[in-house]
Amino acid sequence: MSANLDEVKTFFDPHPGFAGAIIPIPAPVKQKADELDGKTMSLRDAVNSLQNVTCGKVSVMDCWIALKLCEPNGLTHMFRVIRFK
Repeated sequence: MSANLDEVKTFFDPHPGFAGAIIPIPAPVKQKADELDGKTMSLRDAVNSLQNVTCGKVSVMDCWIALKLCEPNGLTHMFRVIRFK
């Protein structure tokens, strides 16, 4: 089942920016997630605003937005960027 990107959600709990990953979440993504905190908008608008600041893949999971970064050596990093309800 895929998410309805036109559904309006409230965004909260942005990534803390430092914990849980081999590499830190990219600063522009962290900054955008902080800007989305507490905002209400469509999933599409939130995903687009995050996608505009990264070359990684932004996607919607069950109740959060993810960022997937792939390194040339095949190593993949996945971040929980921000949650929504």
